[in-house]
Amino acid sequence: MKIKSLKITDYPPMREFEIGDLGNFVVIAGANGSGKSRLRGAIIDSFRDTPQVDMVLESTREEEKIKYFSGKDEIEIKKGQPNTELQGYINSRTGGALYVGSVVQIDSDRSIQNIKYNPVNWFQPDPDENGGLRSFFMTPFSNRWQDLMNYIHQKIASRDKKLSDAVKDFKENRELSQSQILNKYPDPFQKYQDLFRSILPNKKLMNIDPRSPREFFYEDERENKLSFTTLSSGEQEVIKILFDVARKDIRHSVVIVDEPELHLHPNLTFKLIEALRSIGDNTNQFIFLTHSADLISTYYSLGNVYFIDGQREQGNQARKISELQEYHSELLNHMSGNLGVFAVGKKFLFVEGKAGSTDKLIYQKIAQSLGLDFTLVPLGSVKNINTLKIVSEQLNNSIFGIDFCMIRDRDGLTEGDVRELEENSRFRCLKKRHIENYFLDAEILAKVAKYFRADDEYRDQANCEKKLKEIAKTSLGINVIKSFKERLAMNSSIEIPTVPDAIKKEVKDITKEFVEAVNKKTIQFNQGLDDVKSSLPSLSQQLLSDLENGEWKNTFHGKFVFKYYCKEVLETDEQRVKDVYIDIAIKEEKTLNDIKNILQHFYTQDPS
Repeated sequence: MKIKSLKITDYPPMREFEIGDLGNFVVIAGANGSGKSRLRGAIIDSFRDTPQVDMVLESTREEEKIKYFSGKDEIEIKKGQPNTELQGYINSRTGGALYVGSVVQIDSDRSIQNIKYNPVNWFQPDPDENGGLRSFFMTPFSNRWQDLMNYIHQKIASRDKKLSDAVKDFKENRELSQSQILNKYPDPFQKYQDLFRSILPNKKLMNIDPRSPREFFYEDERENKLSFTTLSSGEQEVIKILFDVARKDIRHSVVIVDEPELHLHPNLTFKLIEALRSIGDNTNQFIFLTHSADLISTYYSLGNVYFIDGQREQGNQARKISELQEYHSELLNHMSGNLGVFAVGKKFLFVEGKAGSTDKLIYQKIAQSLGLDFTLVPLGSVKNINTLKIVSEQLNNSIFGIDFCMIRDRDGLTEGDVRELEENSRFRCLKKRHIENYFLDAEILAKVAKYFRADDEYRDQANCEKKLKEIAKTSLGINVIKSFKERLAMNSSIEIPTVPDAIKKEVKDITKEFVEAVNKKTIQFNQGLDDVKSSLPSLSQQLLSDLENGEWKNTFHGKFVFKYYCKEVLETDEQRVKDVYIDIAIKEEKTLNDIKNILQHFYTQDPS
């Protein structure tokens, strides 16, 4: 289940707020007092009792559609009108360790009072075998933490009892081997330890003894044994949120998080959000309510990022950030890059990427998967080789006490250009032409097709590979033109010529026409420009060769091929496809080794 559209009216301080066509990741931003928390409460109340908002709910699994939604893909909820289908469905959500197709709220009040630890009952059944209240995750977060701590101790005690009984049976009947017993009753605390390590890689959550319930302890990198309360307030908050949602196997649910950035360093906020999104194998819908500029700028490229425009006196107060004018997008980008930027992080990573691109998000996810704490700063588009050199030199000469580095796409550069730039150890170029070239792995695209419910034909790796090659062949003429333009732009300041109807022409004709157009230009002296012009014919021949030998995935215009594939095959916005693709690629450790090696190089080099 997910919310497809949402409308709230006459719910002060909001007058009218309407959003639609929602994906699995939604950000709603607004200043303090704009109504974000009120909106969260209204949504939760609409699931628990009489609806306070108008919603369209979309089924995300076949059982849901057939058994509870009367065979429909969607059900419509109207403000003030109880919906029997919805209430019947929510009331049925009582399954043990699973929490499928329901609603989870994480409110902004996450202050925890002193916890009262209950003694465990060794003869009590596994707490997950007793079912569960349908509205458990709709209750306030602060109330759930004490319940969770006692639940974990009781869960481990129940597992120990099962192991004890199984060992007795083994001695008498030898039905299961010892390894089979352990596999049958896995350690329920392991998932919490894994989550703890993923967020705090230098710390280890210690095992707990259900015979003496108490707070958690952990070991630091020096093997000092410390209590949970010695973690920073931000670290404690992230762990508490993740442990709370990890209690159940939450799938196909709507998860609403109010102010995820509260008390958190921006990089820790990113880790929290990505860890939350990984729960449930991307089947959950997340709605984040925030006023964090850094969070907004990191994710607004995905599309479903809105802000509540309290100054708008007429019409819909929901403003979709990705649809604002370029000026506003640039302003947002710079705001996130400079808002307290020198107070956070140890290492700065400057990346290419215009406002609205997903480059920042991609690099951030890869860095997080490696446990590297970078602060990402988009640099825009750097078009000229001399500009690149100046940027690098200026950073070197003007920033002191801060470790920085920069990654650039490979488009327009010769191997000689790359070698010259990379003489500076803080500067690296991708091994492929664009970052989008790393999104052309057919095996991963086949899995992405399943996620977006694309035609069965493209859930097959071989068919994906075939289609990618077809797109590449179709785009050969476009690739030649773009390669010429990029090479020329990197080595001169002349007005770049065009070739009309290039897609209909042969490569040799495109090459001839382009070179003739360049020669007609009145240009200022550019060192090496003649070499660039003379290299254009050989560049087109190289692209033809790359298409035949399979090297095209590295050298072709990856942005074009990927965008076309998203539109024609997946029928989905390319930003959303990138988001799902990168998650799968990181999980399966595929295609991204080049970028990982660059990030690790930056992180381990001597900043002096």
